[in-house]
Amino acid sequence: MKQRIITGATLVAILVLVLLARQLSTYIFDAFMVIIAMYACYETSRLFAKMGVYNNKYFAIAYPLFAYGLFVLCLNLDMRWYMLILMELALIIVFVMAQWFLSLIMYKSTKNEIATRNLKLRVESFSIYKAIQTMYIYLYPAILMLFFVFINDIAVMSDYFTTYTSNALFLISTFGLILTFIIPIFTDTFAYLTGSLFKGRKLCPKISPNKTISGAVGGVFWGTISAVLLYLIFNAFDMYAEVFTQVGFAFWHFIIIGFIASVVCELGDLLESYIKRKANVKDSGDILPGHGGILDRMDSHIVCAPLIFIFLVILL
Repeated sequence: MKQRIITGATLVAILVLVLLARQLSTYIFDAFMVIIAMYACYETSRLFAKMGVYNNKYFAIAYPLFAYGLFVLCLNLDMRWYMLILMELALIIVFVMAQWFLSLIMYKSTKNEIATRNLKLRVESFSIYKAIQTMYIYLYPAILMLFFVFINDIAVMSDYFTTYTSNALFLISTFGLILTFIIPIFTDTFAYLTGSLFKGRKLCPKISPNKTISGAVGGVFWGTISAVLLYLIFNAFDMYAEVFTQVGFAFWHFIIIGFIASVVCELGDLLESYIKRKANVKDSGDILPGHGGILDRMDSHIVCAPLIFIFLVILL
């Protein structure tokens, strides 16, 4: 428990420093998230391999870096945000095709891998299967984690949201990022505390035997409360109150987004638990003493980020 607390406090301190560093450049946070995404993809690749879902870990690790490079290129070309997302999805197809061709070019190596895995597949079939199975990692967690970058760089997308000043968009992106981190933290923490206190019927015993229905309800309730509280706290500051009024943020918006995000966070937690159970492991990794891997800590956050981005884009 002591190690878990120390690691948790260190993570919070690092996050605060990175968020503060955004004042110097938003690219600092971008770089931080790309590194996190690359390691999360590495962990996912290992989990998939243990599940028997063969994949190319090098392509998986490289994808977030190339996806971010494409993001910066699209910004410089003044592409609309929806075109930007389409381009990111197109990059996935490029990666799948590149991996497939590389496997065919490295025919002898691919054939040896098939023999090692004791599979009865032709090189051509194995190559496309492996490329497609690696594609799953591009979608989860890579693309989902890229939405942290989208939220962070809303201010850079000022050409898309011409109604607002870059300073107003920077404040909104700061609020959006904090919202994306706070909701999952409250949801996960209070799901654990409520479940431990009230216990009761299990939520999904075959996937995560320790999770209870009471814990899930408590997590959603307090996750929703956290969104509302965050809105009220930020709204107490004049500079944020002015921007919130300009954008049209209302109290009820945060009841809705808090509720939906909390439910999705718990589904994200269950999804990662399902993957770990299939891989027959307790944690996705061991880089965070007392907490496990990056994916163990980010499983709720990565599904929350797309929701917060969509929420902000709709209002903006």
